[in-house]
Amino acid sequence: MKRDPKMLIGRARRFVGGLVVASILAIAAAPAHATYEAGLEAYKNGQYSQALDIWRRFAVAGDVRSKKILGDVYSGKSLEVSSGAATPLEEIPVDNVQALLWYTLAAYHDFSAYQLPTAEEVNAQILAEARLTDIRFRMSSIDVDKAEDLISRTFEAGSAYDIYRLGEMYQKGAGLQKDNVKALKMYALAKERGVGEASAAYEFLEPLMNAKEVKVALENADEWQPPLPPEHTGKTRQQEELERLKKELEEIRMADALEAVSDIDVELIQRSLNALGFRAGGVDNRLGPSTRAAIRRFQYSTVARDFDMSEDDKQAVVTGVLTPRQTVELFGDAARAEHPMSQYVYGIMHVRGIGVEQDGQQAVNWLTAAADHDLAIAHYALGVVYRDGTTGLNEIAPDERKSAYHLARASALGYKPANDALRRLSFEYTRDIQ
Repeated sequence: MKRDPKMLIGRARRFVGGLVVASILAIAAAPAHATYEAGLEAYKNGQYSQALDIWRRFAVAGDVRSKKILGDVYSGKSLEVSSGAATPLEEIPVDNVQALLWYTLAAYHDFSAYQLPTAEEVNAQILAEARLTDIRFRMSSIDVDKAEDLISRTFEAGSAYDIYRLGEMYQKGAGLQKDNVKALKMYALAKERGVGEASAAYEFLEPLMNAKEVKVALENADEWQPPLPPEHTGKTRQQEELERLKKELEEIRMADALEAVSDIDVELIQRSLNALGFRAGGVDNRLGPSTRAAIRRFQYSTVARDFDMSEDDKQAVVTGVLTPRQTVELFGDAARAEHPMSQYVYGIMHVRGIGVEQDGQQAVNWLTAAADHDLAIAHYALGVVYRDGTTGLNEIAPDERKSAYHLARASALGYKPANDALRRLSFEYTRDIQ
């Protein structure tokens, strides 16, 4: 079926949601290899942002090699076509959602809308399809859903023929999870827009579905609206700058918070390791061989299921000395495993902003969990929290009754500092009444 050239230009213009595409008509008119090769040259010279911009622009215009190489870059794959230029992970971090998006767009690229493909273009499509299984294996089901949503919106923002192609993908389970209801919906939309192939596909699929499925598909088609173009959904430069500044401030605060983690006693780390089954041995407050071995086992456990890391990369994490972030993670894991002392430590970390953001409600939650195990020091900490209140997120207001209750419980459980705190609280409370 011959398609209107205006439709094809519109398809290229709208092809990928979320990308700002400049001079799209000029790019579409240029020879394919020129822009693609310019991206390679920029990449070899270390101009990574420029290379990505070139490939994105031309991928939008319909170049399958640009789509495939974007999948390579975002998946962390070394670029064989760019000798000596490995993917710079510090500047282009692995993003499996974007990788799956671009590999899928390359693998299911429609050559019929363009001139006859070259051998390189066909090879790019084959290689992209071969990478799909590996990328999906790395990803969580949530990330796969995100990528598939991007793929769907990309085709829905295109031409009527793109919508028909999306229906094919849903019907065959090719690049997207098989879903006949969504497939029939897309066929109905494409059929209304004059795509003859969609009419034939609709007539074939409808008898295979029950009446309820057909009804839902047609209702969804009636309610369908094309995705908004990027200029209506993207963030303004001012919003992006505010978010960048906010992120920088959060990173500075977190750096200060993590620095305070180094003051935590080895004894508490040993208790948390033992609680999680990493066998740190006796609790002696010394970073001896047994404790280091336990730390190594814990460190490996944090990356054991990371399919993006090689075994060498995983072993590099196993140092026997906890980083501040690993220390926070250790106490968080032990607290969630209902180890009372770790729950107490994790609560104090939230009170003071040690390794985590100050959060009064989180502090009270963890300290209460520890106190429920009759841990005297946790009751004492709750008494102080309710006596003085907290700052930061979800502030806890002073409450003399709750403070007195927890200090009394700590005293009854034998924690001597609670006796003096309780007497001072009683004195201050009585004086306020007078």
